[in-house]
Amino acid sequence: MWTEVLLLATLQFMSTGLQGAESARILSLLNAASPSHYIFNRALILALANRGHQVTLVSPDAGKDNVPNLKNIKLEGIYDKLRDGFDFESFGDASNMAMIATMFEWMDIVCRMKFQSDGAKKLLNYPSNDQFDLIIAEVGWAECFYGFIHKFGSPPVVAISPFGFTPWITAPLGAPDNPSYMPVFFLPYTSSMTFTQKIYNTFIHYYYLYKYQYEYIPNMEAIAEEFIKMDMPSFVDIQRNVSIFLANTVFGLEDARPLTPNMIPIGGMHIKEKPDPLPKDLQKYLDEAKEGFIYFSLGSNLRSDTLTLRKRQALLDAFAELPQRILWKFESENIPGIPPNVKISKWLPQSDILAHPNIRMFITHCGKMSTSEATYRGVPIVGVPFFVDQMSNMQKIIRKGMGVYLDHHTMTKESVLIAIREILNNASYEANSKKMSELFRDHPTSALDRAVFWTEYVIRHQGAPHLRSAGAELYWYEYLLLDVLLVVVAAGLAIILVVYWVLRVLLNMLFSNPTKKMKQN
Repeated sequence: MWTEVLLLATLQFMSTGLQGAESARILSLLNAASPSHYIFNRALILALANRGHQVTLVSPDAGKDNVPNLKNIKLEGIYDKLRDGFDFESFGDASNMAMIATMFEWMDIVCRMKFQSDGAKKLLNYPSNDQFDLIIAEVGWAECFYGFIHKFGSPPVVAISPFGFTPWITAPLGAPDNPSYMPVFFLPYTSSMTFTQKIYNTFIHYYYLYKYQYEYIPNMEAIAEEFIKMDMPSFVDIQRNVSIFLANTVFGLEDARPLTPNMIPIGGMHIKEKPDPLPKDLQKYLDEAKEGFIYFSLGSNLRSDTLTLRKRQALLDAFAELPQRILWKFESENIPGIPPNVKISKWLPQSDILAHPNIRMFITHCGKMSTSEATYRGVPIVGVPFFVDQMSNMQKIIRKGMGVYLDHHTMTKESVLIAIREILNNASYEANSKKMSELFRDHPTSALDRAVFWTEYVIRHQGAPHLRSAGAELYWYEYLLLDVLLVVVAAGLAIILVVYWVLRVLLNMLFSNPTKKMKQN
């Protein structure tokens, strides 16, 4: 039913103007320090600005897009501090419980960095009575900026997540999040888990939610109060009152799950159906690749130039034996001993490159943006996951027959060649990738159109409270029916005790000793 409503409403939006949402004032808190997250989120921000809304963007990446109706407030210096103080590769080698603790501890540090930036100070100096019609907030990374939602009078909030539907927001929204078939986003499981995997998945699911709600969120509230100088409401309540949740989900690749009406899938929102033209030198290089080319990138947070010398040499030795050209996103000026068939660049237009007809495969860390772009373009994958959701994305790719796994811990020249040649010599990977691309693209409207429509829908309908699930108002024990179960069990025990007492009395009456009674008389 809700799918039909979403379809009809979005189709109507495509043929109408702004209606009641014309020229709204929107504050966009996209404070996650991740270039790939910004690439995803910016599609919505630019679309809203182009439709006449006055958008104030707060982000470490603000200032990259100077367009009418967009005001940039940059959280400067965050990336430099992150690179100096955080080892992404070793972070991925930690145990799941240690990774959760490290992630939350690091977010505390990052939050303070952001509040101490000149950009945050500028926003702090905004008067509290400065009114915004809507706030767009990225969820899951440095929630201390939720404090600005309270500072500006708690207008309707649109939550957005490049990660997809994650438990830290689905739980407060009252959405089903069942660990029996929904794996935790950073575990290498699919919906078809073994019994032992279900046990571990359930444990990690509730352990994560406990740490998030009772340790991490109170820390975020304390940081917000320290810098904003206001008493803060519960940030869990702020999440619970979110109007809609826009999530980057890869349709067809990811397992199906039930959604509440305010959970809107917008996977691949940033991907253009028609790619932009490539730079002329790059276009020429790829056009002249007679045997095709392989694109290699570890995303926007991991850096190829920080790989150990052993891993880097294994890759170079493997690439040297291939007839294909290699296009490698490498963050330094050069690589010693680079083979003639390898071209490096510090930054590349990834989605446009993946659309080139000569591409043979994509060697990737399996981040959500890279996975969605490869799926949309129908490109097979050699996955080299490191941390967080990358192993989970890799398992989905393997399950759909779209790619193979390459373990970076044990990477050798031989293992790299085996993975690459498996893709080159087995046409099923390309066929499965093309099929998945058809599923991903087969929608009556684009993901960006859906995101814009539902964002403006929230503005038109003053927060659209009718979309919210009643489950969001329940305590956890009510949501799980533990209070009902307790009453049922207590009633059952009471009935059993009454029956037991009645039977005991009757049996005593029936089998009491009449001779003993006569003697007493």
